[in-house]
Amino acid sequence: MIEKSIEESIVLSIFDLSNQLKKIGDEVYQKVGLTTQQWLILLHLANNPNLPFFKREEHKKALMASELADSLNVSRANITNLINVLLEKGLVQQFEDSQDRRKKRLSLTKQGVALVEKTQPSRFAVIEYLMEGFTKDEKETFLRFLEQSMNRIINDEERIKSFHKMLVGV
Repeated sequence: MIEKSIEESIVLSIFDLSNQLKKIGDEVYQKVGLTTQQWLILLHLANNPNLPFFKREEHKKALMASELADSLNVSRANITNLINVLLEKGLVQQFEDSQDRRKKRLSLTKQGVALVEKTQPSRFAVIEYLMEGFTKDEKETFLRFLEQSMNRIINDEERIKSFHKMLVGV
C-alpha cells in the first residue's frame, strides 16, 4: 500500500527526532521547573544566535510576545500563558517599548540569565553527544537541508496548503 521512499523516511525521521528531543527537553527542564517551550522562550530572550528565528530575522530590540508566538508557532493565548509563568517565576520581565508605550517587550531577569547559564553545560553535553561522529561537512550539509526545508515551508506556505486540496473526499 505505502511504498518505501527516502524522502518520506527523512521527513518522518525528523518528526521522530523532534519528538525525542522534546521528550529529553521536558525531562531536563522539568528539573528546573520549566517546560521545553518555556525554556525556548528563555533562549530567545537570551538572544541565542543558533536559533533559526534569529537567522531569519534581525532584531535590534527586545522581543515582544507576538514575535515569540511566531517563532514558536503557537497562538497568542498560549504564548501569553507561557510568559505569565515565566514572569511569576521571576525569570522574565516585561517593559514598555521606548517608542510605542502600547507595545510590551520582554527580557531576562538576573535570575533568568543565571538559569540559562546554569543549564548550559548540560545542554551542550547533550548536543555534543548527538553530533558525535559527524564531520563538519556532514553537519553543515544537514543544517543546510533543514534551513532550506524550513524556508520552503515559511516562504511558500500557500503552495504547501494547496497540497491539502488533494484530501477532498477523504
